[in-house]
Amino acid sequence: MVNYTIDKESDTPLYIQIRDAIQDAIHTGELLPGDRLPSVASLAREIGVTQATVRRALQDLSDAGQACCHVGRGTFIQDGSGPTAPPADRSDGFGSARSIGRNDRLAPHNPLEFAARRLRMGVGKALRDIMSLAEKSGIIHFTKGVPDPRFLPENFLEDVARETLQNMGSSLIEASDPLGNYELRKEIARRFTTEGTAVTPDQVLITNGSMQAVTLVAQANMETGQRVLCETPCFKGITDTFAAMGHWVETITRDAHGPGQAQLNQLPSDLSSLLYICPYAHNPMGTNLSRERSGVLVEWARKTGSLVVADELFKDLDWNETKPPSIMQQLGAEQTVVINSLSKSIMTGLRLGWLISSPQRIQQLAQLKRLMDHSCPALIQGMALTLFQSGRYDAHTEKMSAMYRQRREAMLKALDRHMPKEVTWTRPDGGFSLLLELPRGYSSVALFLAAIDKGVAFLPGPLFDIDQRFVHCCRISYAWSDEAEIKEGVELLASAVEGFLSRPPGDSGLSGLGSYQ
Repeated sequence: MVNYTIDKESDTPLYIQIRDAIQDAIHTGELLPGDRLPSVASLAREIGVTQATVRRALQDLSDAGQACCHVGRGTFIQDGSGPTAPPADRSDGFGSARSIGRNDRLAPHNPLEFAARRLRMGVGKALRDIMSLAEKSGIIHFTKGVPDPRFLPENFLEDVARETLQNMGSSLIEASDPLGNYELRKEIARRFTTEGTAVTPDQVLITNGSMQAVTLVAQANMETGQRVLCETPCFKGITDTFAAMGHWVETITRDAHGPGQAQLNQLPSDLSSLLYICPYAHNPMGTNLSRERSGVLVEWARKTGSLVVADELFKDLDWNETKPPSIMQQLGAEQTVVINSLSKSIMTGLRLGWLISSPQRIQQLAQLKRLMDHSCPALIQGMALTLFQSGRYDAHTEKMSAMYRQRREAMLKALDRHMPKEVTWTRPDGGFSLLLELPRGYSSVALFLAAIDKGVAFLPGPLFDIDQRFVHCCRISYAWSDEAEIKEGVELLASAVEGFLSRPPGDSGLSGLGSYQ
């Protein structure tokens, strides 16, 4: 039995004490090559330290070739000769075979997978670099998928901040619980419950925007080792976040109705996964997950024991009278994580989001969040509570939903009138954007450069797919431009598309530019 006793009063860092204790056990023969250490969570509880401290110790052992951290199966002692795969566990159905894309990876720093992840992320970064071309004057922007600040009431921030300070005063001086302001969590739980899914405050975690929520989920998943799946196209910040945390991200193609049943059925039924979806006013398509596809997804998740991460960022900007039910309502909190924020419904500068799941998962994620920032700014949380309780939030989102619906109608009419018949597009149920599809073989990246010359900009499809399968698509946003600009911009874009389609299609290549020159 290895003695993991440490001295918290010692000047020697805790992780070094843990590392040295394991090395001593290796030298004395208490731990032999092939032995598996307890999980990070178990070691942290046994020793009385954070999981981050244990991970740091294990990382040193891994770098020294004395341990192999094998995601999903544990940490194994090695002979010191370098990273090798741990003993095969035949119960997983794969034996000793290893492959990119599974949660049974060679090692935490498998150079082959690392290089592949860098390539996938690097293509998107290069494409983002050319978007600076859209910043020149006179361009009509169909690129911005953010709220139009011109619609905020006059003195909006000043009024909300003043009311918050008057009502909450000195309570804002101290940092809140890492879970977040209790009254705010209670209000979010109440709202979610009135929509049909019973939720309590201990199922809500306040975050610094929705991206911190995604980052927490990605980091926590390194412990469970579930395979990561993302629908595609989707906001590439999601796939990049999971990749940056060390996950290999697999993608499932989505159409206007949601992920396809055939793709879900092709996945191994005995392998649990984490699946990210955007069920309401999907970015970039703007369409809702259909009830039929929602049922298929829930059935698949139950059968495989998978976790569904539902990004409901655009839920309150959906103008359909009947929305599909929440995934959590159908699947339960144990297998669902719901993410939301104020960045799309109110304004991007109000960096406040939340995460809803089971009480146990919320506590685990709160421990990780404490290591990141301890808690969200008390004043911002107070302002969010004021927005909800004063009625400002509901009044503003109702007004904005109607405004964005008018802009969507203006864009759809202009597309119907001007766009060549070979081009198709989605018809959004809410949100800020739609997905326009060129005939196969034509590149939206090359079209972007042609459209800039015409005076209009959009986002090429590869910015929404880590695997570059939507080169022929592009996202067109109606959030930022008024109706007159929308009509003019669509006419300019249609002119660029018409000239573009007059030439034969070609191979777009990895960059998406093809033979642009």
